[in-house]
Amino acid sequence: MKETPLTPLHRRLGAGLSNEAGWNMPQQYTDLIEEHMATRSACGIFDISHVGKFRLTGNGALEQLEQLLSNRISDCCDGHTQQTLLLTDKGMIMDRITLCRESAGRFFLIGSASQADADFDSLQRSIRHGSLKLENETDRLCAIALLGPDADKVLSKVHFAAELPQRGEFCSFRRGGQQCLLTRAGLVSDESLELFCPAATGIAWFEQLMTAGAIPCGSRLREFLRLERGRADVEKDAEALGAESAGWGNLCANDKKYTGAGVHPENDNSCLVSLHSGSPGHKFAPGDAVHDSDGHHIGNITSSCNSPANGHGYAIAYVKSEHSAPGTHLWVQSGGNAVPAQVR
Repeated sequence: MKETPLTPLHRRLGAGLSNEAGWNMPQQYTDLIEEHMATRSACGIFDISHVGKFRLTGNGALEQLEQLLSNRISDCCDGHTQQTLLLTDKGMIMDRITLCRESAGRFFLIGSASQADADFDSLQRSIRHGSLKLENETDRLCAIALLGPDADKVLSKVHFAAELPQRGEFCSFRRGGQQCLLTRAGLVSDESLELFCPAATGIAWFEQLMTAGAIPCGSRLREFLRLERGRADVEKDAEALGAESAGWGNLCANDKKYTGAGVHPENDNSCLVSLHSGSPGHKFAPGDAVHDSDGHHIGNITSSCNSPANGHGYAIAYVKSEHSAPGTHLWVQSGGNAVPAQVR
């Protein structure tokens, strides 16, 4: 397994490490409820260095990305981020990409950890302009996310910035002669801040942020936060799906040509939905069958977890589209029991 630049620190802090998308990642440091409450009432800090990180520079970079990615890149202003999709030529989702536009000739792209190698290979094969330079910075950069009401205050104690980026914005800065990037792209949750810094400086940043009040949090909590906000994961939920089935049709421009445009691999009228259980203690598990109110099998759970605070189950499920309206009551067959669930 690969290790992030912060792995030695995770071990010193006593975190439990396990495989996540081929990376040895911290799953939990102390108590899951304590970590959860940090993101609710203080500041939690996460190692997300395993995400894919790529940089495209050169004349024609914007035009090239317009041909490769689903959203309209020209709608994204300098200093802003945009959510978009990288599709196969058959219209299937390869990855959901966060794009940071520095200028028309300079972009920073963030993808999922599980698809990082495939993303880079696909982008590299598709680039047509010899003047463009695509760099894979996944191993060169450390990535740290901060989340919670005190996140801005904690970061400001270390970063000393007069102003931090707002949601959907990012900024570049230099620290100790090294170039860093600060985004508010919502990689962990809608309000999270993300710091990208050279790998060699990652531990120093993490320790300084802890000294300023940040509490280390692991992947178990990060997975819950993902499911709590109903966000699908490419590897766990959206593999071999098209944009509409994954609920990401809004990330596709209707008036431009791009790889996979106009191709609809899904033909069974199903889609991904977010579910939560009716009461505490009701759990879901990947693979559990989902039934409608009449007992008909309409789909399956793709990923799930329980809230560390209230015990409610949260899940993503692939179900027939006619049962996808928010508020729809369904049943999940889990552990031999029929568990009530509701579409969120």
